[in-house]
This record gives sequence, C-alpha cells and structure tokens, in this order.
Amino acid sequence: MDLLASPALVWTAAFLIAGIFLPSAASKLRAMDEFEGVLADYRLLPESLVRPAARALPALEVAAGLLVLFPATRPFGGALAAGLLLLFALAMAVNVARGRTEIDCGCFLGRQKERIGWPLVARNLVLVALALPLLAAEGAAPPAVVDLATIALAAGSLLALYAAFSRLAGLAPARRPRRA
Repeated sequence: MDLLASPALVWTAAFLIAGIFLPSAASKLRAMDEFEGVLADYRLLPESLVRPAARALPALEVAAGLLVLFPATRPFGGALAAGLLLLFALAMAVNVARGRTEIDCGCFLGRQKERIGWPLVARNLVLVALALPLLAAEGAAPPAVVDLATIALAAGSLLALYAAFSRLAGLAPARRPRRA
C-alpha cells in the first residue's frame, strides 16, 4: 500500500489540518478588529484591501477545515489549506526578510502573541507537506475501526507538537544586531 494513500495518514492529516484551521478561524472571527490590525501590520496589502482580506481569510480557513473532513471534498480542502499555508508562509517570509519580526503572526488571536520568524515560516511549510496527501485522497478508504484510536492519538499528538512549537518559536528572543 502506498504510504501517502494510507487511510490512517490521510485521516490523521485531515484531523490535524481541521484542528489547526477551525480554532484559528474562530479566534479571528471573535476578534475581527484585532485581526484586521494584525493583517495591516504585515504591510503587504493596500489599506483599502485589509478589511476585505481580514473578512475573507477566516471564512477560507473554516472552509478548508471543514472540507478536509469529508472524503468527497477532501482534495479541494487540502488544496485550499495548502494554498493558505503557502500564503501565510510567504507573508511571514517577506516580513522576516525585511527585518520586521516583532509583529504578531496572527495565527491564533486572544492568546499570547507569537512573533514571526523563520521557524514559523518553516512550520507552515511542514504543514503544507502534511496537507499534500489530502490532495489525492478523494477515493481513500475509510479507516478500519482499530485504526481510529491510532488516528486520534496521532492527530492529538501532532496538534500538541504544533502548539508547543508555535509557542516556543513565537517566544524566542529577537536576535539583536551586532554592535560595531
């Protein structure tokens, strides 16, 4: 059996993506004004597009999170999730390259702020790789009953690892410029 088509891997990836995107969208919807400010801090959009983008992104995250949970829509949801994660990684990378690492990533609002940096860019790229099995998973067989516990534990463990990595990466002290 092809590992990427493994029902256990596909379902674990689906639960991981949904477990990241749905709470992230909910936090943005609860704090829309704050999210709008975070999005503006990235300085990538004209001011006139910040509000529409701030309204659209959580809706797209909800769509990705829900679509990956259903086999018939999983490839579209996986593609949407991968596209959003690439967009987020690019937005962070542009700002990190500009030296603007003190801005909040905007991933989960209402919690401790997470400063952007190369580790968060890498985290999003790893998540893109984890979303890739979902792109071809439309015909993936449902998991066997004995696999459900493994899937639940794997997805839960990966979500905990995601949260821990995000917290540690976002708390890392900013590098200070060398003194001449």
